[in-house]
Amino acid sequence: MGFINDIFGAILSFIFDGVILISPVAALGISIILFTLVARILLTPLQLSSQRTSRGMSKIQPEMQKIQNKYKGKKDQESQLKQSQEMQALYKKYKINPFAGCLPLLIQLPLIMALFNVLREPAKYIAKLGQEYTVIADKIMSSVSNYVSLLEPFKSNIEMTTRATFDLNNNVQLGQFLSHLNTTQWNEFLNKMGGTADVVRPALDLKYSIENFLGFNVVDTPSVLMSTQWWVILIPIIAGASTYIFTKLTMAANGQVQSAAATSNNGTANPGESMMKTMNIVMPIMTGVFAYTMPIGLALYWIAGNVIMMGQQWIVNKILEKQDAKLDAQLEKEREEARKNNKIQTKKVMKKVPVEKKPVTKVEAPVESDNKPKTYTKKVMKKVPVQKKTDSQE
Repeated sequence: MGFINDIFGAILSFIFDGVILISPVAALGISIILFTLVARILLTPLQLSSQRTSRGMSKIQPEMQKIQNKYKGKKDQESQLKQSQEMQALYKKYKINPFAGCLPLLIQLPLIMALFNVLREPAKYIAKLGQEYTVIADKIMSSVSNYVSLLEPFKSNIEMTTRATFDLNNNVQLGQFLSHLNTTQWNEFLNKMGGTADVVRPALDLKYSIENFLGFNVVDTPSVLMSTQWWVILIPIIAGASTYIFTKLTMAANGQVQSAAATSNNGTANPGESMMKTMNIVMPIMTGVFAYTMPIGLALYWIAGNVIMMGQQWIVNKILEKQDAKLDAQLEKEREEARKNNKIQTKKVMKKVPVEKKPVTKVEAPVESDNKPKTYTKKVMKKVPVQKKTDSQE
């Protein structure tokens, strides 16, 4: 994970350097949004592949169901192997990769974790921000003689959350330590410094200008700010709501595909569809909870990502519509041929059928009989099914 952190940290640092050249105001927040845009563009091919797979799997549900019914109840190894081979052949025929749907999630997970680590230690990964904290550390070391004792109450908590130790007598490590202080801790620290705080304030003003975005410090967490800025609760709410809206739009885009698949499958519900509906409820709630307990910068990444993906979804839909049309035409043609080949016709034929005829006996002259009815036959017309020959059979 450290290697991935360094990669994304370098990308974010590069973007930050460009933004701060224009203006330091809200530089960190703007950098996160631009970083999100770059990340979403890089992930577009994976999103395209994932949705192509999802739509394709929905469309071929009837064919998959036929294979499953064919081997229903057969648990022997040979039958299971044949079923797997037929499924693989089906995927290959329609150029569907069943594992492609998992790739975006698998790749986004380390991306989110890496971004979280970068935002948890911004001064470590963003060089210019780290330099700014080092300047603040130098001013504190030169003007506040008892700064170590003043920072001691925060040290144990920060070292526990970062899983790192800091030498507060080293200006670089002191700068890294200061980058972990939230707004409440900074205010408490400055109050303890008294009059000497005025020496540090000019450097802190630049830090606040860089980290402030729409009135909030992107390094802070909403749970910490709730006591002083209760309206910060809007951030996790917006993060969860934007996730919900995006998933609804995605479901609406795929709604026709799923409905058509259900109709072709004789109304049989797709098990994956119900699971997706559950996830579309759970994911926004989880996003809101995480956004409440993690740095605001991460919530900003989620919100910006959801807004960008809404526009991205429109582009993806336009691309997939053409591919869906080709697949629909191919499936319709093959299903129509299958219906014609499997259609049962009837014709009239002459057939002999057995009938019973009771023997006639005279009253006046009884004849010995074995009392067994004699069987006769007669010709009747009857309709019988015949298999229609295909063109190749003719």
